[in-house]
Amino acid sequence: MEYALFLGCTIPLKMPHLEKSFRDIASILGVKLREMEGASCCPEPVSLQSLNIDTWVTLGARNLILAEKMGLDILTICSGCYETLKTVSVLLEEDPEYLARINEVLGKIGYNYKGKTKVYHFVELFSQPEWLDKIRNTVIKPLDDLNLAVHYGCHLIRPSKIMQFDHPEKPEKIDIILKALGARTVEFANKLECCGFCARLQEEIGEKLVEDKMTELCGLEEEVDALIAVCPACVTQIDRKERLVARKSGKELDIPVLYLPEIMAVALGVDLQDISLKNRSVKPNKLIEKLTS
Repeated sequence: MEYALFLGCTIPLKMPHLEKSFRDIASILGVKLREMEGASCCPEPVSLQSLNIDTWVTLGARNLILAEKMGLDILTICSGCYETLKTVSVLLEEDPEYLARINEVLGKIGYNYKGKTKVYHFVELFSQPEWLDKIRNTVIKPLDDLNLAVHYGCHLIRPSKIMQFDHPEKPEKIDIILKALGARTVEFANKLECCGFCARLQEEIGEKLVEDKMTELCGLEEEVDALIAVCPACVTQIDRKERLVARKSGKELDIPVLYLPEIMAVALGVDLQDISLKNRSVKPNKLIEKLTS
């Protein structure tokens, strides 16, 4: 299996340790990746779409064309990139007149979108039965002792009619990957709540969303070893705001936030020293101790 790897902006520029963890597990599992030379921002699915949807779609279509020229489907490692590229492909597929308008603009730089490229999130790939079997058979260090909570975020599953990624109210794809690694996943009321990353003009909203989620997890009867997310914005938001909220409120909020490929890398035998687990605000010291005991 070979895919055009769409890295996006945030991970390679701000969180290269997350990119490395994904490349590690892709290599172990035999996923072939080709770089998308000339790729731009996806573009970001909230602000630019709100300002000018035609510009947003045009830039997204240009990225899709790069993969078309490579003859490959796209694999994304960021939920925001996934939403943008998947939405653009669906909008242009469903509206031939709109496609013609966008191609008229793209034609000015010698581009033409044909709609031949599909867009996948890496969770979408690894949650397929054949890949789950491969993951189970490749596990070196089963995560039997870990209780993990899952944060799905907004962009991965909504809007559900376009994304068609998972059940919009009862998603399970991340959970089943973690279970294939041997871990237990916990259910909690705030599982599908937004991380609040986009509430930049009203930071208190984002802080409240993180506080509610992490307070609930810290109060569960069974101790949660980590919160697992698949979007760099969600990872950053929850990790940083958890520490900030703890300082403001005096609450003992100390659950580390990990990117799914990081915990997958642990289970697939990558050395802990090569995963940079401490590169975050809430240090996963107890988790590391548990993994090395």
